[in-house]
Amino acid sequence: MRGTLLAAMASVGVLWGCGSDSDAQVAQEVSQRPALAVTEPCAADGTFTVWCGFKNPEDLAPTPDNKFLLATGFGGIPESTLNEMSMIELSTMQHGAVDVVLAENAWGDASCQRSTLDFSTHGLDVKQRTDGRYMVAVTNHLPDETVELFELVSTGASWQLVWRGCVKSPVIESGARLPMFNDVALTSDGAFYVTEMYNRMMPFNELIAAGVAGENTGVVWSWSADDGFQVVAGSQGSFPNGIVMNPAEDTLFVNYWFSGETTKLDLASGEVLATHQGGRADNLTFAEGSVWAAKHDMTIMEYVDGCPADATNCFLPFSVHELDPDDLSEKNAWRFDSAVFGFGTVATPLKESIWFGSAHGDRVARYDRRR
Repeated sequence: MRGTLLAAMASVGVLWGCGSDSDAQVAQEVSQRPALAVTEPCAADGTFTVWCGFKNPEDLAPTPDNKFLLATGFGGIPESTLNEMSMIELSTMQHGAVDVVLAENAWGDASCQRSTLDFSTHGLDVKQRTDGRYMVAVTNHLPDETVELFELVSTGASWQLVWRGCVKSPVIESGARLPMFNDVALTSDGAFYVTEMYNRMMPFNELIAAGVAGENTGVVWSWSADDGFQVVAGSQGSFPNGIVMNPAEDTLFVNYWFSGETTKLDLASGEVLATHQGGRADNLTFAEGSVWAAKHDMTIMEYVDGCPADATNCFLPFSVHELDPDDLSEKNAWRFDSAVFGFGTVATPLKESIWFGSAHGDRVARYDRRR
């Protein structure tokens, strides 16, 4: 790139017949400018190229220019810990904590306030609002169970998040139920849909037993400034997980981790229009006219036994399904069992690549679709 730029400048000088002192100075400055530092992969095999230095980058979403990936930092369940969101520059794979700025609560519930930048984030969504601004929503487990709302703002060299408000999970059933959120899908008018994976008041061993038995544990909630939280008809299921909305904003696609189902839900009628079965369904992405589902290929007990909390990485196999949004039929499917990356929780396609994050690992991975 630098050589091309210098050649172009030289050709302009020839056409003009001479170059000014300022032109020569610019050329010298460009020639002396250090090349962008590139972070080398920490591992690779015949399937993945992997970069380390993260802590549970559970969900990924591209910035509007497709030059960066925003990653959440999953703090774990049932007891969550604080963690950082990351911004990844794809041209260099340099990454670091996202720059977050606190501002007034203009997009959330007025009763939800924040005085610190402490987060324990989980799922996320990025959406352009009707006013042209880019909105980010993340589910968050500390210090309260909330959905946090940000404006995504370009800084020229990167992107930053400006906090614009939050919404607390509703305490219901006389205090016996507190929905614990997993993933979120924004609408262009600033409302959102969020999955309740389970009741935070439920003992964790009871949750595991419910999963083994395939019992329903949660629903999808809608929220708007006018109506607050409402249960979405037809959304009850076994550990609601990833969620994504179609561009027309009249259909939800929902993953249920315990049952392995991906469903297409009509918002007007509450009718389930289609179902895909396979693996334990985690996050969803809507991209390239398809629904992309990351699913784990193991039993609940294989995860509990094979990926203890003190293990840095979980390398259990997973699969990715590119689904037709009309009927959830499979356009493509990839199955992965790698020694350098596992337990993929999200599949984010960008150009020739699919990018993966994990809820139990120190790395993100890239898969080349041209293989």
